[in-house]
Amino acid sequence: MKIFRFIKYLFIAVLLCCFSVNASDSVRKLKVSLLLEHEAFLVWYGIEQGWDKEFGLDIDLSVKDVAGIDLMNDMKVNSGAWDVGGVGCVPAVIGSKGLDISYIGIGNNEATSTEILVRPDSDILRVKGANPDYPEVYGSKETIRNKTFFIRKMSSASYILSNYLELFDLAYNDVKVVDGNPSDFVNYMNDGNGDAMILWSPSTYEAQNNGYKAAATASQVDAIVPLLFIARGDFAKNNPQTLARFLAMYDKAVRIQKNDPQSLVGPYKNFLKIYSGMDYSDEFCLYDLKAHPVYTIDEQLKLFDSESNMSAIEKLERHLISRIAMISMQPDAKYDPKEYKHDPSDLFLKIAKGIVDSRK
Repeated sequence: MKIFRFIKYLFIAVLLCCFSVNASDSVRKLKVSLLLEHEAFLVWYGIEQGWDKEFGLDIDLSVKDVAGIDLMNDMKVNSGAWDVGGVGCVPAVIGSKGLDISYIGIGNNEATSTEILVRPDSDILRVKGANPDYPEVYGSKETIRNKTFFIRKMSSASYILSNYLELFDLAYNDVKVVDGNPSDFVNYMNDGNGDAMILWSPSTYEAQNNGYKAAATASQVDAIVPLLFIARGDFAKNNPQTLARFLAMYDKAVRIQKNDPQSLVGPYKNFLKIYSGMDYSDEFCLYDLKAHPVYTIDEQLKLFDSESNMSAIEKLERHLISRIAMISMQPDAKYDPKEYKHDPSDLFLKIAKGIVDSRK
C-alpha cells in the first residue's frame, strides 16, 4: 500500500510542478450539466464574472430543472452528455450503477434546504415530537400511514422519505409513493392530489408561497445530503488539470459566499429568473444562500482524506450502499455493493489547491 501511495503522490507532485494558469495555457473546453439549484448559481456566477476564462476554461453550462437521477440517465443514454455533473449523493452513488464516474468535489450541503411539505391543514402537522428523539419532526404512525407522497425516485427524496418513515416504524408499503418531476408537484397538490411532497430549493419557495408547510427537513431526519461534483471516468483520467481548474474557479465563488453572501443576492435573483422564469424575493435568496453550507478546497480535502482512516466521502458512500434496498424501494431485492463503489479520489482537489495557493 505504501508504494501505491508514493506513486500516487509523486504523480500529484509532478502535476503541481508543471501546472499553472496563465495566458499561454490553452483554453480547455468543459461541458458542465447542473440542476436548477444553488450550486449551479455559483458556477453560473463564476462564468458571468469571466472566471472560467481566467482559469483557462471554456465552460458550456447546461442548467436543467430536473432531479439528479435524470442527469445520470442522460449519461446512460449518451456517454458524452456531460464532462462534469452536479447531483445529490443518492443519484451519484445509487444512480451510477453501470457508469464509469469519479467523485471530484463537493458543491454544498442540501440537508437544511430539502423538505417534506404538506398542506397547512394536514393532520400530519397536528402531532410534533411523536418520536421523542426527533422533537422537531411532525407526524405520527397514525397520521402518516396511507398518505400519498410525491417524490422523485432514486433521488435524495427516496433517502429522506425512508428515514422519515423509519422514525415511526413505517415502511414504503405503509404509504403510497408517486414518482414524478419535482417541478410538477406543487401543481399536483394544488389540484387536490396527494398529501405530501419532497422538494429542494428553490422549488421549496414556490411551495411555501402556496401555503405548504414543512413537516421535516432532511437534516431533521438524519439524511446526509451533500451535492457531489462528478466527472466521466474517461474524462477524469485524461483531464485532471481541467477538472482542477473547474474546482479552483468554484472555490473562488465559495469564498465570496462564505465572506459576503449579501453581495450575491442580486446575481442569485437574476440566475433564478433566467432559468426558472420566476421572481424570488431578496429575503429568500439571502436565506437560501445561507441555508447551503459550502466548503473551500481545504475543507473538502479533509472530507476526502483517507490516509489515516476511511474518508468522510467513503463513509457516506458505504452508508448509502448499505441502505440501497430502502432507497430503491425494493426491500427484497439483492444488490452487489461492489457495483456501486467508485473509490473517491482527492487527486483533483490537490491539484486545485496548488492552483489556488499559487494565486494568493
